[in-house]
Amino acid sequence: MKTDTIPARSIATPSRAWAGSWRAMVMALMLLTSALSIAGLVLPTTAQASTMVVDQCNGHGPGVGGATTAMKCTVSVVNTISGTTTYSTTTVTRLCTMGPCSTPNGTFTTNSISLVNVIRQCNNSDNDASHKISCSVSVTNNVVLDTPGAQQVSAATVNQCVGSGTGGGGVVDCKPATATGTTVTQCNGSGNGGGGTVHCTVDPMSRVSRAVPITVNQCNSTGNVGGSGVTCTASIITNIKSITAAAAPKPTPTPTHSATPSQSTQAPVALAQTGTGPAAGTSSGWWMLGAALVLVVAVGALLYRRFAPADLQQRLASKDLFGRFARRH
Repeated sequence: MKTDTIPARSIATPSRAWAGSWRAMVMALMLLTSALSIAGLVLPTTAQASTMVVDQCNGHGPGVGGATTAMKCTVSVVNTISGTTTYSTTTVTRLCTMGPCSTPNGTFTTNSISLVNVIRQCNNSDNDASHKISCSVSVTNNVVLDTPGAQQVSAATVNQCVGSGTGGGGVVDCKPATATGTTVTQCNGSGNGGGGTVHCTVDPMSRVSRAVPITVNQCNSTGNVGGSGVTCTASIITNIKSITAAAAPKPTPTPTHSATPSQSTQAPVALAQTGTGPAAGTSSGWWMLGAALVLVVAVGALLYRRFAPADLQQRLASKDLFGRFARRH
């Protein structure tokens, strides 16, 4: 009987060159980890800050000193946006008597990386006594050309003086308008006590851009006592500019406060953040995550070379695991 001898499968053993290549690969991974970590630390990050609401002189009524006798409130906002860089400067002035406004009397300025996009002012206020009420909002939006949605600008829409000045014997100096989805909602349901005046205007040059959506809600349900005078104005000017973000001043994070000696010096801020944009440092986070993954691979390779049995590759090759997996699929 003839027998054939089948030669045993030869199993390659790791060579010195292969061992050297392991060391080279680990060194390359370590260098890549360092590069990714440095990139995450030094690359600039872009931050789209949240937007803010300004609430001023709303719900004002009689205080411990007696009935209200005057209210004058102003808001001035300058928003600047260039690409994903945003900042704003807000100055508010409040003067209410008797007693301070719902927030302290005085003039206050706040700088922020957030844009102011909602202003609520002088609503449901001073309905207890007859006197003059004066409230104004001025918004200037400076939008750089590279900002998404910078153009086209469109006229601000207005909803004003609906159901106002119905008490008779007074003067209503505004044209009722009932537009929906409005930019300015102003002087609705106000000055209904009779014998008073309602004078409310929106700057005809007011323009808005999709890059900085703005809404103003002002002087609604206010001054409903006979003889009261309600005067409210709003202006939203949007400028499309070609300046660069590098020219933008850096806002200080702390609000500044200026007040006369007779005015309150309590907490001045009447701003509230209402939403968040992309978090600052997101790009750095991805770089650092990549560095961590590479580091894990490098450490795993070092541990394998240090603790794996010398014949592990031979045993895996003899079992032909990859070949079995391929045949099953």
